[in-house]
Amino acid sequence: MIIIPNSFYGRLKPAVFQRRLHRFAAEVETEKGIEVVHLPNSGRLRELLIAGNQVGLNFEGHPGRKTRYTLVKVKAEAGWVFIDTRLPNRILAKHWRQLPPLRTYTDAHPERTWGASRFDLALQGGEPPETAWLEAKCVTLVQDGIALFPDAPTERGRKHLLELTRIKEGGGRSFVFFFLQHPGGEYIKAHREMDPRFAEAMATAASAGVEFHGYRVLPGEDQVVLTAVPVSTSDERKRVSALE
Repeated sequence: MIIIPNSFYGRLKPAVFQRRLHRFAAEVETEKGIEVVHLPNSGRLRELLIAGNQVGLNFEGHPGRKTRYTLVKVKAEAGWVFIDTRLPNRILAKHWRQLPPLRTYTDAHPERTWGASRFDLALQGGEPPETAWLEAKCVTLVQDGIALFPDAPTERGRKHLLELTRIKEGGGRSFVFFFLQHPGGEYIKAHREMDPRFAEAMATAASAGVEFHGYRVLPGEDQVVLTAVPVSTSDERKRVSALE
């Protein structure tokens, strides 16, 4: 278990979800009436964004911003689900040294490019010294006790896996970190039914030696608790080369 300060959100404002306006905006009802809020997740979120569901809003108003609040959590049967896709990168930016797989590194640089992809972190250090590449994914979908990624087809996500595979095959080190922002789910796996090409790329990457790690992220008022969650990288169907 890893405990870090909650420096990401203030005290959240309660509201009731009404409807999604487009990918990045929603309409909610607060004690003062209807409010349009920013939605920091372009996924489908159909099992969460249901009219009448309780939600939590983080105040982020500043000059030039059209909305005062960001919708960061939704109440599900299992508990609060944080849908903010910015949260994994914000955790990594401040606390990457506290994650056991990354403790051998001495420096981390966000948003660095390798090949045709921009990755969330480039890590340097280790013994012997090396550069490693890391991509983080936000997981919010849980079905039948299994956490699934993605909840919508993601060609960008597949390309990240292909690039990480090439890094590994070239003698480098590469990581994928899944941050499960849902209180349910016994383990994390690729959502083959939603995106078979991503599932195939994930299985290929794992076979090549790309390292997959999962952490459940549960923010509270004062602290955020991270606990390790297993990641299944096997593909149910016969693997085919995702690099073709």
